[in-house]
Amino acid sequence: MIDNKRSRTEVMSEVVFLGKLVERIVAGKIRVPRFQRAFVWKQSDLHALLESILRGFPIGSILVWDTEEKIESTERIGPVPIGPPPDGSVGYLLDGQQRVSTLVGTLLLTHAMENIADQVDWRVYCDLDTLEFHRAPKEGLRPHHFPVRSLLNTAGFFEACRHIQSEVDDRARSQRWLDEADRLASAFRDYQLPLVHIREADLDSAVTVFARLNRTGRKMTADEMVSTLTYQAGQFHLAQKLTEFKAELVPRGFGNIDRVFLLRAVLAALDRDIYAKGWADIMVKQEVREKLPHAFADAAEGIRRALEFLKRLGVTSDRLLPYGLQLVLLGEFFRRCPEPTERVVELLNRWFWVTSFTGWFGGVNTAQAKRALSEVSQLSAGKGSGFSVIDLEAPAQPFPDRFDGRSARVRAFLIYLASLRPRSIQGAGALDPGELLAIRGTAAVGYVSTNQPLARLIRSPANRMFVDRSHVGQAFGVLRGLSDCRLTELLPTHGFPVNSIPRLRNNDRAGLIEARLETLIDGEREFMKKLNVVPPAERTAATVADSDVSDDQYSEIDPGEG
Repeated sequence: MIDNKRSRTEVMSEVVFLGKLVERIVAGKIRVPRFQRAFVWKQSDLHALLESILRGFPIGSILVWDTEEKIESTERIGPVPIGPPPDGSVGYLLDGQQRVSTLVGTLLLTHAMENIADQVDWRVYCDLDTLEFHRAPKEGLRPHHFPVRSLLNTAGFFEACRHIQSEVDDRARSQRWLDEADRLASAFRDYQLPLVHIREADLDSAVTVFARLNRTGRKMTADEMVSTLTYQAGQFHLAQKLTEFKAELVPRGFGNIDRVFLLRAVLAALDRDIYAKGWADIMVKQEVREKLPHAFADAAEGIRRALEFLKRLGVTSDRLLPYGLQLVLLGEFFRRCPEPTERVVELLNRWFWVTSFTGWFGGVNTAQAKRALSEVSQLSAGKGSGFSVIDLEAPAQPFPDRFDGRSARVRAFLIYLASLRPRSIQGAGALDPGELLAIRGTAAVGYVSTNQPLARLIRSPANRMFVDRSHVGQAFGVLRGLSDCRLTELLPTHGFPVNSIPRLRNNDRAGLIEARLETLIDGEREFMKKLNVVPPAERTAATVADSDVSDDQYSEIDPGEG
């Protein structure tokens, strides 16, 4: 809530030398608050920032909130430990964390910090021949690879220069590299950047500024944004809780589920709009903050029950789940109704299969999706007997003519393929499709053959089959090397017709895939009938609409560096 009596936020700016900024940070005078997300930049981002400084390009301003209020902050920036906060006012980074972490981590790295496990290698070198930044080459460092950590350290700089002189016999080349090193160090020592200070602001105002700044640039997940907006020292931290919950989902095969669906489940448990765009307007409200821990616990329990429901249907991986919103709605149902009647379970079964095979969630607007959630909620309360927004008699989409792991229709097909209980092509045991997909992604569904004569069939789902974790390359050669007895047992578990063996022996790859395609289409249609889903009118494979792409591909809000 905005307090009209609150004093106006004061903004001041100064221009500081890069070395002075780094000194303040290491001294603990400028700190990274814990409500910031972790370091997310890639190695190439580090190199690009350092190149910008070398070339004198602006890298943007650093935004700092100056306050005497004590806020939880990190003990290190990048690999570098920082000092304790001083008495009095402290500056907390609101915008610029990725840039500051890059500068501190690469410029102040010591040998003792090299073993700290991070997602990037802070040991960056500048090639004095090309003036490009990179990690240490695999073939080893050469004298012209100048360590970035020596650029602001006088003793380190002279040591690196002496190394060039002692290792290079060609005096002209040695001098050229020394001159380049001097220009390189000067570029960093003389570099200045703007530091913007926000003063006379409270925590709510500070994190709101932070959130509004992070609407552009590298994406921040929605839950991280909400965590920023709801941050209070020592209290509930949504992003951290969702990280812990995702770790819990890994053994269930759902560790890759997009976090935004878990957030939508929390919003549903709060009785809020799961498609709300005004995150700040919702989450800064005190009544919502107070309910958030309980809503998260309820939503998590609903998701756990929904996953047990999906497991019984054969959906044992997020890569088999056609739509993330199916999990959100099922989670809300089981949150409200942990023990539904047998009749309601049968209705939910049909609801899941129809929405999967028809691609319902791929072609609806938010209003229709909200109605679907409302009807699921009504059903959980015993107030509804069915669904009106979803036509349970609608025919399924046709068999897809190409394999795309992002396609909801292909994922529905994979559930059918997994229901055949495929066996290993390398051993005698059964495969676990859900586990394979969770670990390997779509690489778990390998090619039968990649030979050019297959033409259009190369991309067909009929040319893909579940393979072992260690399998590499096409499966055709492996299958052809198996005995007739083994193939008789194996092939039907992968949807190959029983008369496939002669085609294998004759190296008839196109004929094998054509025959399997017909068998899979027929088998999937029978699978649908057993599930009370109306099969597609045509038996032929067809291109599925672009809207069929699973909704987990478009689930992040846009927000920025942080």
